[in-house]
Formats: sequence, C-alpha cells, structure tokens
Amino acid sequence: MVSCECTLLTTEYTTNSIGVQEETLTQKVIPIMKIEDIYANEFYQASSTGFKPELRIRTSSLNYNGEKELIYMGKTYSVIRTQNPTADETIIICERKLKNGKE
Repeated sequence: MVSCECTLLTTEYTTNSIGVQEETLTQKVIPIMKIEDIYANEFYQASSTGFKPELRIRTSSLNYNGEKELIYMGKTYSVIRTQNPTADETIIICERKLKNGKE
C-alpha cells in the first residue's frame, strides 16, 4: 500500500550561551494528495544538470514551506525543485539522498 503522507525535514541552527552552533532537526508530517510519475523530458533535463528525479509529490501549498529534505516510505529524499500548478497546490520533485555514497 502506498503511504498517504510524508515527513518534511527542517534543520535549524541556534547558538548556545558559549557561542557554539547547535543543529536541531524538526519533522513535520504532511498529507499527500497524489504521487505522480516523473516525465521523461523532465528526467532527461534534470540528468543533464546532475540530478536524478525519482519522486514527484503533489500536496497543499499550505503544507510546504521551502523544506530541502523529506522522508517517504522510509527513504530520505532531497528536494530538487517545486512547481505551483495552482495557488492551492505544490508539486515537490525529489531525488534519493544517499548517505556516504551508500543507499
């Protein structure tokens, strides 16, 4: 069964009392309206610039605030770009994020 939600990841940096930056990871679960196919021309255009789009998610524009990473079905993805086909919807195009060169 395909999951109907994904988790957006936001990294925030704060400076503590002695001046050291600390990283805080915030997670926000959002509903998904639709999982769409990556179009062939979009795939080849992205490949020519070094990206490999694998996931295309349609969600409400109210849910997305410029996050750069998300988790879907237990896998972490980096956001390549977004589209706004209407004022109410955002399409998030993602590629698989690899950690240390491994899956």
